[in-house]
Amino acid sequence: MADIQVNVMMFGGRRCGKTSVLAAMQSCFKKAFKSSNLTITTADDDTMFTLEEKNREFTTYFSKGGKRTFTPDNDPTLEISEYQFKIGLGNKRTDNIVVNFIDYPGEWLADREKVKELKPIMERSHVIIVAIDSPHLMEETPTNADDSIGEYNDRRNYCYRIGDWVIKFFSGETDFSRMILFVPLKCEKYYHAGEMNVLNKKVHVAYQDALDFFGKNGRAYEVAITPILTLGGADKGVEFSRFERDEEGYIKEDPKYGTPQKAIYQFTKKMNGPEPLHCEQPMVYVLAYVLKVLLQRESGLWDWLKQVFGRFASKEDFLRELDNIQANMKTSGNGYEIVQNPLGF
Repeated sequence: MADIQVNVMMFGGRRCGKTSVLAAMQSCFKKAFKSSNLTITTADDDTMFTLEEKNREFTTYFSKGGKRTFTPDNDPTLEISEYQFKIGLGNKRTDNIVVNFIDYPGEWLADREKVKELKPIMERSHVIIVAIDSPHLMEETPTNADDSIGEYNDRRNYCYRIGDWVIKFFSGETDFSRMILFVPLKCEKYYHAGEMNVLNKKVHVAYQDALDFFGKNGRAYEVAITPILTLGGADKGVEFSRFERDEEGYIKEDPKYGTPQKAIYQFTKKMNGPEPLHCEQPMVYVLAYVLKVLLQRESGLWDWLKQVFGRFASKEDFLRELDNIQANMKTSGNGYEIVQNPLGF
């Protein structure tokens, strides 16, 4: 039987950390579901080798002896890439749910020609993940108000452009068909400072056009804000420190993009390695979306399930795994929010 294919497009600016999410996601998923029957593996060698290289990059941040600062994600994606993960049932004969994450160079968002290649990817995607560089959203704001947005935010995260594309490409859809996840990354500093609800508010302000569009088409989209920590973990250890400045105290800007040349991160305690937190959540939401949509089908559901989960899997097996997935979903607190919920998570 053929695997079911789920396409996930990773939207986000240059060097915001989209690939880092995928590298941390697999290990976090295995940890969160270690007592579950769900399994997750890379589906191809390219995915395996790329994520191993990214995890080795993570390790170098923690092995520099006395060096206490670094700049993460300083090696940008150069080509459009696809990363595949297989989800199965460990004690059942199964085919698999294959989740295809499509990652493109963030520089394409500023390239008139390359951006044309994003439209067909976006249109065929079941899930859109909007990766948000949190320091660019949160830092260098004109005021201290909770709804004040960072000076460099739109030049890094392309909020207005993403909002325009969502409205342009998705207008006219009437039936529920997609999930949209806004995923703030690199939020360790704000997590440790208890400012995740402020971050959530700024996401609402920065992506207001897109969120207003989804609100007007409430039955067509499942929308959530799901922050993750790829490095620093629950306790203080590593977090954003500052944007690099010149001798006169001005932030050094990239002459092409108008964004800070370098974001400096610091260790606040000795760490032996990365301690990712909540990085499984994007995959948890994707799986919950797939299973909830299937449950709402009125005919052919369990025939399909036999094809996907194998002839020894039962309806009860399937429903039990959906319960496990929903039990592991974060839906509120620390910046998490289900903004629109037509599927009833």
